[in-house]
Amino acid sequence: MSSVYRKHPLTAGRLVDGLAFVVTAEDNKLHTLNDTASHLWQLCDDGLTVEAAAESLVESFDVALTTARNDARECLDELVSRDILTIE
Repeated sequence: MSSVYRKHPLTAGRLVDGLAFVVTAEDNKLHTLNDTASHLWQLCDDGLTVEAAAESLVESFDVALTTARNDARECLDELVSRDILTIE
């Protein structure tokens, strides 16, 4: 079964001009996400798999599926390590 990424329930965030700004509760830090991370963060409301993330990156950024899959996994895992997302 594929891992599902979701927004961390204790974070607060907003989109401004397409970029996400997220505050993490544990350390009260403001994180500014790049285009790719902002795009994926928006999709995590209902849960997101790496495969669904990769498909969305292919559609939105005109990148090869293999590259998108690797980038999505790396980005999502980075957001988990920063307590912006959780993984199930």
